[in-house]
Amino acid sequence: MKQEQEKPVGLPENAFRPLKPGEKYHPIMSPDRQYPEVNAWSVTWGILMAILFSAAAAYLGLKVGHVIMQSVTEI
Repeated sequence: MKQEQEKPVGLPENAFRPLKPGEKYHPIMSPDRQYPEVNAWSVTWGILMAILFSAAAAYLGLKVGHVIMQSVTEI
């Protein structure tokens, strides 16, 4: 079975040198295309990271004995 050789995604070879006269730079992410900033993947990772860091902060705060006290005042 013949596998297709995929071209590795990376910066073009002219990314780290001055461009020659008439040479164009083609970035990986096209400026003409709209890329989604919020999608299921980013929201899921955001929630997981929030849970992880909140648990770490709570654990360390309780371990050291210094936690931020929050109070809710009743009206």
